[in-house]
Amino acid sequence: MDYTELNPQIELFINRHATPGWIIEEATTDFIDLTYVFKGTAYYTVDGAVHKVNQGDLICIPKGSRRSAIADPAIQLNSYALNIHLYDLRGKDVALPFPLVSHIGAPEELLSIYNELTFEWLKKNKGYELKSRALLLMILHYYFKCLHYKDTGVDRRIQKAVNHILIHLHRQIEIDELAVIAGVTTPYFGTLFKKTMGTSAKEYINRMKINNAENILLSGEFSVQEAAYKCGFEDIYYFSKLFKKIKGFPPSWILRETRAVSHA
Repeated sequence: MDYTELNPQIELFINRHATPGWIIEEATTDFIDLTYVFKGTAYYTVDGAVHKVNQGDLICIPKGSRRSAIADPAIQLNSYALNIHLYDLRGKDVALPFPLVSHIGAPEELLSIYNELTFEWLKKNKGYELKSRALLLMILHYYFKCLHYKDTGVDRRIQKAVNHILIHLHRQIEIDELAVIAGVTTPYFGTLFKKTMGTSAKEYINRMKINNAENILLSGEFSVQEAAYKCGFEDIYYFSKLFKKIKGFPPSWILRETRAVSHA
């Protein structure tokens, strides 16, 4: 099967910020559970086998599986959970050809789509279902590209640096420390990073921090100042200016929109 004629339907989408005691009770799924872990660790039991899922991992649980899960209380679990139904154009069920657990990392392209889906799902404007399905297809395409079409090839030295960035978004990150992790000189690291990622290391760090801040603000649980602090910014003015430069709107706009949705 070439998977070019997919008709996905979203049963549930959650931008999950789990409490330490979060669990999923054991039950048989009548949907595909496609959960991407942005931060933290969870333990999923699928058909009697336990699977540890870490930051940057995707778990794809087939329809009809016995599933339960718990979070590691030491690190808050942040994840994007999609419960979906997948059909071909004749209405027949389609199974995804992905491993149960895969490491995806935290690519900017994927996080941007998830953030947009979160916003559409929260607002629920007229036609949001159609837009949400389109975004789901983009997410599925990304996973097919990584896991099925095998379109990978990031330099392992840069991947190590990227992983370090994603783990330490809560603090200031120096280019020198990334070069040490990659095992190269600082000037060469800058050249290699831009060649591999298509952007400078500093620009990548800022964009990932702002993506993380956007995700935090979309939860509706934190102020702009708290989101800035959680992403390693001490200067709220600089944070707001950088946020608007990258996203095209100020961080306060997200809070206004999420509050308007919650009171609608």
